[in-house]
Parts: sequence; C-alpha cells; structure tokens
Amino acid sequence: MLLNEKDAKYKPFVEKLLSRCQEIQTENERFVLRINTLKKMIRRRARDVEILKARLDRHNDGWRSLPMIAPHPKRKIEQKRGPKPKNKDTSATNAEATPKEKKPRKQRVKKSASDDKLVTSTVQSGSISTMTAMDMQDMLYQESQAQQLLMMQQRQMNLKNDQLL
Repeated sequence: MLLNEKDAKYKPFVEKLLSRCQEIQTENERFVLRINTLKKMIRRRARDVEILKARLDRHNDGWRSLPMIAPHPKRKIEQKRGPKPKNKDTSATNAEATPKEKKPRKQRVKKSASDDKLVTSTVQSGSISTMTAMDMQDMLYQESQAQQLLMMQQRQMNLKNDQLL
C-alpha cells in the first residue's frame, strides 16, 4: 500500500471531523453571544431597578415598609402530592414478612352544592370552624393580592400626577 492510498483512505474521515468541529465552533459562538446579551439585559434591569428605587424614595412613598409576597406561579395554594417514598430497608423485613392483605382503596367524596352552602352559611354566621386551613390560606392570599393591586394602582396614580406637575 502506498502512502497516497493511506491518505486517500483517511481523507473523508478527516473532512467529516473538520466539518463537525466547525459546526461546534459556530454553536459555541452563538452560545457566547447569547450569554453576553443576557448579561447585558441583567445589567440594564439592575440599573432600571436602582433608578426606580431612587425615584420611589424621592417621592417618600414608603414602599420599603410593605411586605413583599410573591404570587404562587400557578395561582394554586395547595401543594401537589406525589407518591409516598418507599421504604429502603425492605430487605430485613422481607425475610420475616408474611404476605399482606390488600386494603380496599378509599373513594374520594365529591363535594355537592349543599356542602358549599354549608361552608358559606357558617362563614356568614361567624363560625369558621368548618373551614379548612387551605381555605384560610386561599382567602389570605386573595386579600394580599387585592392589597398589592390597590397599592400598585395608587403608585401609578402618584406617578401620573408627578408627571403632570
């Protein structure tokens, strides 16, 4: 086999490798460009936040004394439950364990309209004992959202009034 034949044999592999390296290089350049634009956006946002804070401080708005409550991402208070974690130490119990009987599954009870009326009537009469903790959390969340909305509207009105002056 001559040297030229060996070169001819490896030439397509080298070309494929070179083209793949160029593709990776262009991808990397795109990623670097995207990272730089994101850094620039973050710097601009931080600067805008600082300017806004300074302007609110100049207006003596008292915004720093307000509690900051972040809204739940899907507006759901209730946490989703996943499957129960399995016991990892089953090897010791399996040696001595006897076959267990399957327990019947509990059926979910659907809320009827009469149940909803019962809860609303107890709330109106002043007895909150039938309300669950989740209902209370939901009610508190909605109140805080309403307060935040009202405060934001007041700030917007103040800013509009300041711009008119």
